[in-house]
This record gives sequence, structure tokens and C-alpha cells, in this order.
Amino acid sequence: MIPIELTDNKSEVLTYNVADMPIKLGKSSGKDSFIRTMVNHWHNDFEFTYISRGEMSYCVNGLPIKLSEGQMIFVNSARMHYNFWDDNENGDFICTIFHPSMLDSNTAKKYLDRVIGDNTPTYIVLRPEIVREKKIIDLVLKLHEAAEKQADGYELVIVSCVYEVTLALMEYMKTSEHTAQQSDKKLEAMHRMIGFVQQNYAAKISLADIAAAGFVSRTVCCEIFRKYADRTPVEYLTEYRIGKSTELLLTSRFNVTEIAEQCGFGGASYFTETFRKVMGCTPTEYRQRK
Repeated sequence: MIPIELTDNKSEVLTYNVADMPIKLGKSSGKDSFIRTMVNHWHNDFEFTYISRGEMSYCVNGLPIKLSEGQMIFVNSARMHYNFWDDNENGDFICTIFHPSMLDSNTAKKYLDRVIGDNTPTYIVLRPEIVREKKIIDLVLKLHEAAEKQADGYELVIVSCVYEVTLALMEYMKTSEHTAQQSDKKLEAMHRMIGFVQQNYAAKISLADIAAAGFVSRTVCCEIFRKYADRTPVEYLTEYRIGKSTELLLTSRFNVTEIAEQCGFGGASYFTETFRKVMGCTPTEYRQRK
């Protein structure tokens, strides 16, 4: 079983893919994707998603956002979010994630709260036609390219970009009107319930169990998931299990029955049926195609 590591506040600890740095790079295409949405999640890292082709939609703390080609979205630390394609959308995106701990000097840390504090934006849509916003887009893409190619001295380029991006974000927030993140008891409950699902998806858990993790009733639990994830708690649990099963299909030699057991499904037949409904193909077909 793949363990899910969570911090004390129930946010997921990401698996970074740049050596010796808390950075995660990713690319995806709506055209090639078997699934039209990513599972709702949150973490303490900064996340930047650049739309390199077409269009894509995002949802941050329950707020829907439409993104066009050339735009980039910055999702602030500890905000609930997921991205998705509508049926008529088709686009590619590049994702760059780094942890605020990369600002490891005392000088930088004293400014960090101006970017990630409670009175800062939940997200920012960056547009290439606005000069100061394009500057941030270009810096993030430069960071992504340096981390991907890893030419001599790439670490220095990355660190430089991280500091410049953070400074540019701070200056943007200082001079722009924005909707600040507000304290929300329901959002706090959502964080606890998401953390519970991430830690216990392999076990048999019910709606009542998820609600109890958030210290709310089952009715309120459903209302919160509908508000912030646009799906029921059970639908979210199923999608999360399917997501974990795709990881095992691509990275392990476990057979379908073993994967079904490790991801919380009652058996191979139910797993296959559910997988087909969500992904549009069987687990075996998915493994073969990928």
C-alpha cells in the first residue's frame, strides 16, 4: 500500500520530482486524459498552472475560474483546489509547484506572510497582456525549464526565480484589489474530512465516518463537499481511490484484484465496474494504453 503522508493540519505532503529541492513539475493534456477532472486537494505549497494550449477550468475554495491559452493561475498556500475540463474544452497545461520553505533566509521569511497570510488572495489569474503579470508568468516558466533541463548551475537559476516570483507576487498583492482568504469553519471542516479520506481510503469508510472527521452532521458534510468540491463525499472518496489505483497500475506489478484491495474496493469486479464509469475504460485497458 502506498502511504499518504499528511502534515499536522491534514494537508497532503507532495512527492517532489526535482532532486534535493521541494519542487514538483507536471504536464498534462485534456486531449490525452482519460479523466476530465483532478481530485480536489490542498497543500502548503505554491502552485502555478500555465495554459499552454486551449482552455481549462479551475476551482479554488469552491470558486469556479475559466482559464484561456497563455494565462497562468497562482493558487496560494493551503487553498482547496482542483482543475477540470468541460466536455467542450481541450487544452494542455504546465504545472509548477514549490514549497515556501525555499525562501529559507530570515530576510525573506519576514515578507512571506504578506503572500500567504489570511488577508492575502486565494488565487490570482495572471494574464500575458498585462506587463507585470507577464513578468510572473515568464519567471515561473523559466524556473520550470531550468528544473526540467538541469543544465550546469540550474539550482542557482531556480533559487533566483523563487525569490523574484515571491517579490513580484508581494508587490502585486500590495497594489491590487483582491478577495482575501477569510476564516471559514466549514472550510476547516473540509480540510479535516479530506485529510481523513487521504489517510483511510484503503479501509472501509462510510459517509458517517467522513462527517465525524469534520465534526459535522452527515447533512452538513454533504453540503460542504457540494460547496467546495462540487460532488458528494462518496463521489470524492471514489475518485480519490480511482486516482490511487491509477498510480499502482502504472508503477507496480500488482494485478487488478490486489490493486482493488489496496485501494478500498470490495473486489475486482466492483473495482473494474467503477473504474470504467470514472475513466471510460477498464483498469487493464488503462495500464495497456499508458
